[in-house]
Amino acid sequence: MSYRVKKLKNTPLYVKPQITSDSGACRVSVLVGIRSDPGKTIESITLSFQLPHCVSSADLSSNHGTVTILSNKTCTWTIGRIPSDKTPCLSGTLALETGLERLHVYPTFKVGFKIMGIALSGLRIEKLDLKTIPPRLYKGFRAQTRAGEFDVRL
Repeated sequence: MSYRVKKLKNTPLYVKPQITSDSGACRVSVLVGIRSDPGKTIESITLSFQLPHCVSSADLSSNHGTVTILSNKTCTWTIGRIPSDKTPCLSGTLALETGLERLHVYPTFKVGFKIMGIALSGLRIEKLDLKTIPPRLYKGFRAQTRAGEFDVRL
């Protein structure tokens, strides 16, 4: 079997993290929005990141969705669907351990989402050639969509 693939597309979401640190405290702001409309709704949007070990406490809140911080310093922001009237924003402060002025290690943000009926990569099969033809050959192509995930680094 051989196949030909068309050009891949960009991810439909954008993530804009901003982290500033000064005098033992950090200010965090993360915006998530739709970059290009895929034509179908983007569901189950989650953003998670590991807080650095030098962070002693965190006070994070969002204008849409829920924020949970686990005991192993993993922060998860569950957005769901992006509303049309406002851009979801996660903001808050991180308190550093005593003796540290600035944050030296920045977290990697992992974003997950689902789009029903569309492949995340935009992968399309342009041509399909079968070398050995089975006795019953049916014309058609069926695709299965799974959740996608990508990383955002500062």
